[in-house]
Amino acid sequence: MAVSKNKALFLKGCLLMSLLLSGCGGQALSEREIVRGVFFTRQQDAFSACLVLADQSSEKDSGGEKISAAQGSTPAQALERAEQALYGDVYYGLLDLAALPSDTDLSMAREIGGLLYENAQPAPELSVFVLDDSVSSWAKEGSVLYQNMKSLEKTYKVHCGLQQLFSQEEVCGIPGYIAGGGYDFLLLPQYGSPVRCHGLVEAQLAAVLCGQTSILKGAFASGRAACEARTQVLAEGEHLQIHLRDTTLTVLDPSFSEEALQSVLEQELQRSFLKLQQQMQYSGEADPFHLRFWQSCQYGPDFDPQPPTLEVIFES
Repeated sequence: MAVSKNKALFLKGCLLMSLLLSGCGGQALSEREIVRGVFFTRQQDAFSACLVLADQSSEKDSGGEKISAAQGSTPAQALERAEQALYGDVYYGLLDLAALPSDTDLSMAREIGGLLYENAQPAPELSVFVLDDSVSSWAKEGSVLYQNMKSLEKTYKVHCGLQQLFSQEEVCGIPGYIAGGGYDFLLLPQYGSPVRCHGLVEAQLAAVLCGQTSILKGAFASGRAACEARTQVLAEGEHLQIHLRDTTLTVLDPSFSEEALQSVLEQELQRSFLKLQQQMQYSGEADPFHLRFWQSCQYGPDFDPQPPTLEVIFES
């Protein structure tokens, strides 16, 4: 007997829904171990892996997590042992955060990234951070780290996806979590030591230039003022403009002059931009902010790249 078109579509929809609810593996999602975060640290030659899992025994919408952690001689071994310590099958379909060891270089970042691609097959929305230091206790700190990094990503609108570890051939930029609040920004060149950009102005300027955020937010003037603005970067040869729109500048110290806010922020951005260039040795191979690329587009590939200038434009 022929099945009507509408009934066939209905049956297909039911099958799809059953697969989604079961995690596509025949086992109900409620019976599986749902991983939300995967964190790695390294101490000498040993790696530690931490799985931050949804605690399905907690009340709905309580945001509870549980932890499974283990050590191994490689990231893969540590991750496998952390999985084996769980009772149910591991489900990575809702994984949205990964954290790399504090001493990560580009080679290690790609090794761990490849491991996650192979085992977890995460969604493109997965965010990557680098930890600031070793963790003393995953049981005590794992859940807090997960919540803090998710909050940091939401506050500063910064996002580095797993695919960026591989798409950036010469150098990759990754946000670096710091326990005291805010974040640093790490530049991992293919050749050379990692560069850590400290302070929110420098870190977020680097994130803006890398295309990982579109806002500038944070304290400046030694904590005496704060800024929040939407950004747009325009490049023409060696001239780089950063446009600040819908800008809110706030005085945090009553002794600080409100009239000086724009000029002080501009000076800090200029100093940070110069420092970023010096740290990355602009004449070298790494070009994380695509500065040489824009010059090549305008002047041709044989043009000797010149150190670019930055212009900060406040728009009403």
